Amino acid sequence: MESHHLNLEKAEMVPLRLEQVAGFKERTNDVVYCKPLVDSSSTKVVIFFPGDVQDYIENMEANHDVEIYKKWNLESCASDLQNKFSECHILVIRPCKLHCKMISCFGNFVTSSEDGVPTYTPNYDSFRHLNRLLKGVEERLVGQSNEGSSSEEWNSQQKLNLLQLDLIIIGFSKGCVVLNQFLYELHHFKSNEFDEEVDAVTGRIRDMFWLDGGHSGGKNTWVVDENVLKTLSLADINVHVVVTPYQIEDVNRPWIQIEENLFSTRLLEYNCKLERKQHFMNSCPTLLNHFRLLNVFERSA
Repeated sequence: MESHHLNLEKAEMVPLRLEQVAGFKERTNDVVYCKPLVDSSSTKVVIFFPGDVQDYIENMEANHDVEIYKKWNLESCASDLQNKFSECHILVIRPCKLHCKMISCFGNFVTSSEDGVPTYTPNYDSFRHLNRLLKGVEERLVGQSNEGSSSEEWNSQQKLNLLQLDLIIIGFSKGCVVLNQFLYELHHFKSNEFDEEVDAVTGRIRDMFWLDGGHSGGKNTWVVDENVLKTLSLADINVHVVVTPYQIEDVNRPWIQIEENLFSTRLLEYNCKLERKQHFMNSCPTLLNHFRLLNVFERSA
């Protein structure tokens, strides 16, 4: 009996793949889920959008160009986030497409080119898609068995409440394009029209983390639109900017530093609750340190 209990306890800690979770209209995304490690009255949902290269470990091991970074595969990142945010549900959103098996494209959340370069729009229904993914994840966990782990093993007969809990949204590298699109939509719905479903999502966002944002386009790595940033500053959202030399000291992409500086300084001018941190600033700007940021960033000040 004790052995069974330990096995069950171990099973509950392992990340769970949920493939092709239905979202808005015909959009679907794979989601990697981890349950909270501890019971807490302050349980939240952490939603993580990964960067280029990051995928399931078997895909990364099969690609010699990215195998060196396999320790930052999606499930490993989910487990690391589970340890960092131990009272939270963890959802890692796999991009809908990986161009050349390594370039992340979040086309379900933001208009994107083939290699994932974003074109931001006032409304792409990204909040609706996120809300319905949350609903889809909850339905999967509660109502279905998954790869030999029953819903009871995962759910422990505890209501998930993914559609009611506060949200922490984290983007890393390419994944930050989704957070940028969220800002444009937040501004659109706060300025032009009220939407009950969108408001139900935006009203629950408590923290947003931009972790070394970047993409292969020649601009729009960071949001600099003053009106959009003013709207963000009026929301009850804690903004976290975390950077490394890999992005902000890249001499071949000087606009990243310029845009990040505008993003951060303008939000501070607008009295936004912003925390900015730098890591590895005395080291060479390497891709390895870029990924190591995932291990060293802190959840709050």
